[in-house]
Amino acid sequence: MKTDDKTLDEILKLHAQYVLEVEHSGIKPLSVDIYRTNSHNFVRWIKDEFIPGGSKSKRKS
Repeated sequence: MKTDDKTLDEILKLHAQYVLEVEHSGIKPLSVDIYRTNSHNFVRWIKDEFIPGGSKSKRKS
């Protein structure tokens, strides 16, 4: 994990609020999916559950 538990809890709470705002923003569904997926991956990166470009390198092998 790239941060402490207290900070991670706050990030998760704020991320949930962010996703709700994006879902109710009126933007196109594909854009909602992109915002949701990218921000979710960022949270996963903080939790050491995601490596940017990780799946790309697996495809090249």
